Amino acid sequence: MKLKLTRRDFLKTSAISLAVAGGLLKYARGDIVRKAEEVQKKEQESGYKLVKTICTGCAVGCGMLAVVKDDQWLWIEPWINNPINRGKLCCKGASANYIVHSPRRLKYPMIKRNGKWEKISWDEALEIIAKKLYEVRQKYGPDAVFFAGSAKVSTEMAYLQRKFMAFWGSNNIDHQARICHSTTVAGLGNTWGYGAMTNNFNDIRNAKCIIFFSNPSEAHPVSFYHIYEAKKRGAILICCDPRFSRTAAVSDLHLQFRPGTDIALVYGICHEIIKNGWYDEEFIRQRTYGFEYFKEEVMKEDYSPENVEKITGVPAEKIRRAAYILAHNKPATVQYAMGATQHPYGSQNIRSFAILQLLLGNAGKPGGGVNAFRGHDNVQGATDMCVLSHSLPAYYGLSEAAWKHWCKVWNVDYEWIKSRFSSEEMMQKKGFTMSRFAVGATAEKYGWKLDQPSPIKVIIWWGHSTASIGDLKLVKEAFESVELLVVVDPFVETAAALPDRPDGIIILPACTEYEGEGFVTNSGRQIQWRNRVVSPRFDSREDMWILLKLVEKLDKYDPGLYAKFTANFGGKKPEEIRPEEVWDKEITVGSITIGMLGQKSWRIKRQQEYDYTFSEEDCRAYGGPCDGEYWGLPWPCWNEKHPGTPILYRNDIPVWDGGHDFRVKWGTKAPDGQSLLSGVNPQDQLSINGVKWVFAIGETFEDYIKNNMVPSGRGRARFYAWNMKDPVPKHREPLYSPRLDLIEKYPIYEDEKYGDFHYRVKIKARSWQIAWLNAKMTEVFPLIWTSGRQVEHMGGGAETRSNPILAELQPHMYVEINPKTANERGIKDGDMVAVISPRSLEYDDTPAYIIVRARVTPAVPEWLVFTPYHWAGQFQGKPYLDRFPVTDDMDTRPIVYGDSCNIVNPPGWDPETQMQATKSGICNVVRADKLQEFLSQYKSKIEQLKAELRKMKVME
Repeated sequence: MKLKLTRRDFLKTSAISLAVAGGLLKYARGDIVRKAEEVQKKEQESGYKLVKTICTGCAVGCGMLAVVKDDQWLWIEPWINNPINRGKLCCKGASANYIVHSPRRLKYPMIKRNGKWEKISWDEALEIIAKKLYEVRQKYGPDAVFFAGSAKVSTEMAYLQRKFMAFWGSNNIDHQARICHSTTVAGLGNTWGYGAMTNNFNDIRNAKCIIFFSNPSEAHPVSFYHIYEAKKRGAILICCDPRFSRTAAVSDLHLQFRPGTDIALVYGICHEIIKNGWYDEEFIRQRTYGFEYFKEEVMKEDYSPENVEKITGVPAEKIRRAAYILAHNKPATVQYAMGATQHPYGSQNIRSFAILQLLLGNAGKPGGGVNAFRGHDNVQGATDMCVLSHSLPAYYGLSEAAWKHWCKVWNVDYEWIKSRFSSEEMMQKKGFTMSRFAVGATAEKYGWKLDQPSPIKVIIWWGHSTASIGDLKLVKEAFESVELLVVVDPFVETAAALPDRPDGIIILPACTEYEGEGFVTNSGRQIQWRNRVVSPRFDSREDMWILLKLVEKLDKYDPGLYAKFTANFGGKKPEEIRPEEVWDKEITVGSITIGMLGQKSWRIKRQQEYDYTFSEEDCRAYGGPCDGEYWGLPWPCWNEKHPGTPILYRNDIPVWDGGHDFRVKWGTKAPDGQSLLSGVNPQDQLSINGVKWVFAIGETFEDYIKNNMVPSGRGRARFYAWNMKDPVPKHREPLYSPRLDLIEKYPIYEDEKYGDFHYRVKIKARSWQIAWLNAKMTEVFPLIWTSGRQVEHMGGGAETRSNPILAELQPHMYVEINPKTANERGIKDGDMVAVISPRSLEYDDTPAYIIVRARVTPAVPEWLVFTPYHWAGQFQGKPYLDRFPVTDDMDTRPIVYGDSCNIVNPPGWDPETQMQATKSGICNVVRADKLQEFLSQYKSKIEQLKAELRKMKVME
């Protein structure tokens, strides 16, 4: 579609100018102040008002000022006193008002009947859903439902989603974090206690060196405000990226490694650091456990710079240079995103980053730490609430003790909750995940075994991107197989249009987050209140209202459910329950494990009022009512007087000033008898001088903090994590590795590592790799495929591809391909090409492919291709725009569309978390008109791989 957008149209979205590098919007501070003063004068004179709100574009958590008049969002001004971004925005934030008043939004509830979309009322829609849920529960049991929750909703709403499934009686709930940062939680959590970003965006300016395993210039543009400040102050930037990205372009050293070889690269650096004695011996002695186990692994010849060069492709001299820079420019910080997490050994990738920082003594230091830049605006908050199939809120797990704890918070009888599940065993069993729920919905068709009584019969899809999920051919079949698919979103998300089915779909128009209110947590654990900018547009409703109304409807079939669900809210109706009530009466009462206790709603709101008292240097208030508090009261925040903990594990300042230490999470002794208490002899165990070091429920936080005791303990970080599949990380080749010569030396996990069932499905790894090795398919698929973000779009793109500003800036789905590689295939820039992969041959007859535009560029080496993942509306070259609702007063089709790259992503799942593999695949690229010729040419080889996969029973 050709867009016609004038420069004036674009500039209307913001009074801020666009800097090309990274899409970062910036203002001179004097201009910002003058413009803000002008707007304030207008506000007083003309009825305009400024509303402080938080951008939904990513997890940086940028503040913005919405200019509103007569309940209309007119434009955006810079919120210069928000310490995180100081008024700066990327193009997504600068055009946020276009999302709210987009004519492409879903205006009212709809149902698909007899191949046509029909408008229905909210009452009818919720009645149909409730009745179907009850019928499915009666016939198949509570586990026949899968709930895809959201990282786009407020923290209270995310919490209520997890609570809903607990009251429903199933753990079949998951959200975006499973397929983006579940390996962060496992990797960091198993190293030093908590699985979150250790520092914050502002603190990066204190680093003397930054090593990237990401491309924040495009994925998190405003973070570059702080990165550039660090560089201005003399920091050296090292970019580890297979592409020559915008981040690589401004870095001092670019390590262009083969995707999937992160651990080998990190170990090459560590090998050199240890060899030269550049590591921090005192830090390791006082604050860590298991260094000798790690040293034994990393000092093997496998990880010498010369051998690492053979694995990764990075010259040995560059590896040595990186090691020297890191060791001689401290503090250094490690920054990463999904390029590191989305691998079948993603948890170990992240462990290796944490281990590098332990080696250098950079953990728990300003300017140090390991900084995971998360994607969705509230993915940290939703993860803290554990919209996840393996845990209750605040990472409590699924044990009987965990259930009893939350039942106490919910003011509901434990035995009643237990009776909601089909058995006590199922109550404590991990549910389906986002990465493999499709197996649960298609099991009957293919005869696959499941670890639950019934296949999935109903899918509730709430604020989740379909395009982000791997194996989309099977996901499409899953949506077509269930008896009812419910999709809740401000726009018609791909899930509602992708399945080719005549009925059984209901779509509900949630309002955007700018039309609601609630708490959100950015990647740096900073909690902010998002004010309502305007009232809900059209016939949309707030997420909380929709969920509570559904529970109210279910009460008709399940008497007493609503009263129990809202026991702490005094029997109020859905529209009467406030987000603050959920926050103050349940979330900050029950979330003891992460210290999410002192962030009461009034404190967060007060910070917003006195934002001008906070420094951008350390995010701390100096003077005023918030004096001493850190912006967002980052957890742990132990009580209502605590300032928050901006830097996890920092033990050189008092606890009452934000100090912390490694968490005592694995007991006080390791299996080999060594102490896991920081700086303590093994015999000292739980107490020192009679003062306990681990907080117990029911004790007084004030006593601990006053005595400088950390309620979560003073423990040691672990080089050696005995509870993981690899206690010490080691390099493993991807399932479909291009290096057949390395597969036997560095094999993927044995099938047995996953157990009989893994999150309710059968998972294999080594069997896939052996099938690939036996078929020797590198001739057919010689290129490595990887994926990533575009600055203009986010997630699955449902919002941003329906925004005329962003659609104009980035109208195409494409594949980046090197000029030499393109020339060898007769491909010119702009040609339509097919990207083909062996994906889906394990259950389908033909390999997966996508039809996209070629972007010929030297940014990718000859052996690599890159695709963005924000696209949908087309499936293997065929548009399905005709399956989006179009009525006389509504056209929900996106402005721009394209094939979803995760049709071709490779198989592979992390054995700790079931993270999918979307960063190190195998493919070939041919001109679109040559696709059938390609399939014919390699038909026998493709059949050979298909036979090998089925012989190995990889999808048993």
